Amino acid sequence: MALSEILYIIAYGTFLAGASVSFRHNGSRLAVWVMSSGIGLDFLVSMLPLLGVKTLSLNLQGTNAAIIIGIALGFVVWLLYAAALMLRSANKMEWYHRMIAVVEVLWFVDFITFLYGIYKFPLQGGA
Repeated sequence: MALSEILYIIAYGTFLAGASVSFRHNGSRLAVWVMSSGIGLDFLVSMLPLLGVKTLSLNLQGTNAAIIIGIALGFVVWLLYAAALMLRSANKMEWYHRMIAVVEVLWFVDFITFLYGIYKFPLQGGA
């Protein structure tokens, strides 16, 4: 298992911990900080390899549809989390909690799809 995969798991676990606190304490500031740190870690682990950080690179020898879908879902997760924060700031807590629940599930689907793309389906277009 690559370092980046371990960090993705830590990021998702951190987000889940923050989400559980958020549901319990109605979107507390602490919960938002914990969830944001998970999202931030996910973002950094995803973007730093593009800036040349080789340690976090997966060194894939190609791609496939599952990887592309996983990447696209990752962007959707970030956007939905930003939308959830806007709902929280507008004091629409019921919709905020719904959006956080959607982010939890979609992030799981995103991560599993990405892992399936790496390990289960053949890579194409490699160098």
